[in-house]
Amino acid sequence: MEIKLKKVHTSKDFIISAIVLAAGIGLFFVNAGLGAIIAACGLLMLLFYKSAYKREGENIVLQKKALDVDHACRESLKGFLDGKDVEPEVKINPNGGVIRLEAYYNAIAAIAYVQLFDFSNYAYEPATEIVELRGPRAERLIGKL
Repeated sequence: MEIKLKKVHTSKDFIISAIVLAAGIGLFFVNAGLGAIIAACGLLMLLFYKSAYKREGENIVLQKKALDVDHACRESLKGFLDGKDVEPEVKINPNGGVIRLEAYYNAIAAIAYVQLFDFSNYAYEPATEIVELRGPRAERLIGKL
């Protein structure tokens, strides 16, 4: 079964959009043109600014974290995502990694959806499908992020 994730609004998104909209309305009385532009940006943010994710069919809000990881960590991560009893290594490579780890997670619910990518031909190509981790396995990986 394919895991599909969609972007959703959080309360923080609505608050930021409302503040920008209110600032635009307040600024409209000082400078009409600038106030209208800021208010329009606030309205557009209200519609399009989404910073969280949800899996289709579930109601758990997830955060996204994407890391460029050192190539030496590839085998431990791939083994961990394949279900082997291996401790995942996550070492950030400051010079740019050759593998990419994308994780959508909720630490409170102990759930994570993780995918590993290889960098070749100047593009990231999937090395694994999106893998669902729950419970202690998810907590072990989330702790490394």
